[in-house]
Amino acid sequence: MKKILCCVLLAIHGLVSAAIFQVDLTVQDQVDGDPGDGVCEIPTGGFCTLRAAVMEANALAGPDIIVLPGDRTIQLTIDGDNENAAASGDLDITESVAIGAFTEDTENYPTVDATQLDDRVFHVLSGVGVVTLVNFRVTNGSADFNSGGGINISIDNQVELNRMWFEDNTADSGGAIYLNGLSELNIIDSVFKGNAAVSQGGAMSLFGLVDIDRATIYENLNLNDGFQEAVFVGFSPFGSTGLTIRNATIFDNSNTGIFASGADLSIRNTTVVNHSNRGVVSNPNDFATPELRIRNSLFDQNNLNCANGLVDLQANNWNISSDNSSCFAVGSTNLNEQDPKLTVLKTDDENWHRYFRLGFFSPAVDSAHPAAPGPGIGCEGVDQRGVSRPQDSYADGDARCDRGAIELSADIIFYDDLDISYIEQQ
Repeated sequence: MKKILCCVLLAIHGLVSAAIFQVDLTVQDQVDGDPGDGVCEIPTGGFCTLRAAVMEANALAGPDIIVLPGDRTIQLTIDGDNENAAASGDLDITESVAIGAFTEDTENYPTVDATQLDDRVFHVLSGVGVVTLVNFRVTNGSADFNSGGGINISIDNQVELNRMWFEDNTADSGGAIYLNGLSELNIIDSVFKGNAAVSQGGAMSLFGLVDIDRATIYENLNLNDGFQEAVFVGFSPFGSTGLTIRNATIFDNSNTGIFASGADLSIRNTTVVNHSNRGVVSNPNDFATPELRIRNSLFDQNNLNCANGLVDLQANNWNISSDNSSCFAVGSTNLNEQDPKLTVLKTDDENWHRYFRLGFFSPAVDSAHPAAPGPGIGCEGVDQRGVSRPQDSYADGDARCDRGAIELSADIIFYDDLDISYIEQQ
């Protein structure tokens, strides 16, 4: 597994000659002794901390790789303001780099924690290029009166977050992530829990181009006077903006799941549940009339499942909604005012993703677009857990995708007691 992941990181950065720095000191936060000498080494003891590794990678031209030890908590403790070389405060990234752990078990993923640091965790400065973070947790970053408590991504960057967990990060905008315009962000197989923001985006504030595939976004808090959304997608005068989200479960956030203002929003095979204001909101602004695309998705137990202003709406696309929200009112393929019969909250086998499985008699089962999975009108090829679509859930010889983030497997006879108890009440 370690060799595979190492090769993946090398392939991402396109060079087999990249410098590799192995972090081996996690109980202390110390700087590199001589940034640029090609050796990650603190001034005393000969060890390599994460801060020292970032400083060394910054000092070397081209992409580098930083390897984190499994099952460790890396504490950031060196405070500092107005410094962008990673010597104090947040970990400033100024050159292309991949940072990750090579452990297979999610329970052994390391954590980068900023509890003792009055700052965010990572800051990708302008024009860095390609940055990849993989297989670790980012916790307790704090960007008070600023943006991006977990990571702030400045302009002109391409960032990928793969198998990442962001929890308890806080900021004025973008509790976990703040993405500036002219940058691109890919989020794969990641979790956002319990992050908070004062103004926009309890979990994320996004002003660039974003693709999210396989995510859990839950229990994030927003304290603004508006929709109090977990994910904010905003207009930027600099370059294209918009969010495409697939195979995600978004639930139990403060008031609203996603709020897009003047930015395109595409939602595919996603489940949005239990928000006291709105599930999804899409509005124009003074500068743009955005697109809202919703396909093969499920909305349930939100005060209003979906609301839109004068946007370019295409939502007659095999969705299911427990109410008759305006987004889904037109067309014949949506199932409106129907209970999707979700079972109790589940956790996947790796204790990573949270999701709601469909009940056996759910109208969402085997009722998504009949086309084969793919990038066009059909469903996504795998669900939030990585289960392939479609499944022949009813074992009737007619395999067809389900609506929402989860594909009901063919082994539905093995429902647990809580599932059966719920289904019997329907």
